[in-house]
Formats: sequence, structure tokens, C-alpha cells
Amino acid sequence: MGLFQYKVGSNSNFLFWHDPWINGTPLLFHCHPSLVSIAESSLRARISVYIDNSSWFLPPSNHLDMVELRRKILPIQIHSSDSIVWRPNPSLAVSISLIWNHIRTRPIAPPWVDIVWHNLAIPKCAFTLWLVLKGRLLTKDRMKQFQMTTDLCCLLCNNAIESHDHLFCSCTYASEVLSSNSFQYANDITCYRNGRVLLNRPKAIRKQVGHLYLAISVFLIWKERNDRLHNSNHRIPASMTKFYAKRMLREKLHSSSKFQVAALKDLNLILDLF
Repeated sequence: MGLFQYKVGSNSNFLFWHDPWINGTPLLFHCHPSLVSIAESSLRARISVYIDNSSWFLPPSNHLDMVELRRKILPIQIHSSDSIVWRPNPSLAVSISLIWNHIRTRPIAPPWVDIVWHNLAIPKCAFTLWLVLKGRLLTKDRMKQFQMTTDLCCLLCNNAIESHDHLFCSCTYASEVLSSNSFQYANDITCYRNGRVLLNRPKAIRKQVGHLYLAISVFLIWKERNDRLHNSNHRIPASMTKFYAKRMLREKLHSSSKFQVAALKDLNLILDLF
């Protein structure tokens, strides 16, 4: 059975042998090609040739294949005009998106998807956070897994093995950057992957602001780590990285009309930016 149902009209332009108007398949799928000549027809014949006064008018041949053909066709209802309907739900108009959503396998979205991708997201920061939640950044523990020679010590605190969980959660550098009077972060990569980022659970736009600040912080922490890796003399303290993160947050929200409208209704939102 196909996805479409062809409804035959009295002056049908559907092709008799080639269009899938019988149970969603072409007529030639149901019979031998020799039946075309037995029916005194042609491969390009239209269905309307075999309709007279809104009734079927089929060749009278007693050939067994022709008898079987009449048995298949005669019960089919003839409508006022041709139409093609969506078989799973005839009330829906057929569209490319309808077909695509039907035939594809739609994966279940991870619980953290709204943490990364939202209206206030900065693409480069969201992308970095996405890699963190997927565990795909080339942290030192992963470098070791790939047989790369490296010192496993965290470049930001020098107190633990560098991993996704340490670098962006338990590291004292990350903890200072993410410390905020407005938001209380879970500081646990497993919680982040389960969709739980903010312990104080703010609502609506404040939640998006909290997610945005996390993405910005992750981006800047990873940038500082890389800068130290490639330049042993480079050192930006966590307090300065936090300052840069707050500044990026303000710059992004300054251009957001949605945030500006919300801030007029709740002035406490402004305090989240400092």
C-alpha cells in the first residue's frame, strides 16, 4: 500500500496502466503486459477512456486476465473529479514536509537541547557547549586515549586530570567564572547532560539568560585553556574571564528585543548582567 490514494474522476487524466490508482500501485503490477493488447489499449491510455457516463466501460473480452482485471476495477468508485489524498490521514493536504516527516526516522531530542539552542544563543558559544555535552572536545584525557603524548594535568588549576567534567565543572577556575548571585549552576556534567543546569530553576527568559551565560563561560574557559596550552606565558585570571563573560552577555542581550521587553517588566533581569 502506498502513501497516496488516487481517487478517479469521471473525466480522469490518470494513466490507466502506469499511475498507482489501484491499492497504491500501477495496474501493470497486477497483470501481465500482454493484457495491454488484449484490452485493445495502449501504455499511455488514460482512465477516462474506460469510463462512460460515470460508469466503468471495460473491454468485453473473456480472456481470464481480462476477467480478473474487471474484477479488480469494477468495485472502484468513480468520483466527480480526480484527486490524490494522503492515505494515513485523508484530511491532511499532501506536502513535501508531510512526506518527509512520515518516511524519516525522527531521533529523540536529548534533554539538553534547549540548554544549547535557544533564541538568545551565540552560535560559537552554543557550538562549544554542544561539543562539551557530547564529550567531543580534545581534552587531555581524550588526547591520552588517542595515544597522544601529553601531561594530563589541568592547565587552569594544576590540581587534577583535565577532562570535560573537571575543566567545566569542578575546576576552581570554572567555579569562579560561573559563580553568580543570579544563577546557581549544578557544576556537574552529568546534570548538564540530563538537562538540569540551574539549581534555582528560574522561569522563562531568565532561564535562557542563565543558559547563555553558561555557554559563554564554557567558550571562554576553553579558549583560555587553549591559549595556555600554546603559550606558556599566557595567563588570564578567572576574575578577568568572568568579566569578559559578563561583557559578552550584556552585548548579546543589548541587541535582543525580546530581552529588552522582558527587562521593562522585570528590572531584576538587569541585575543578572552584572
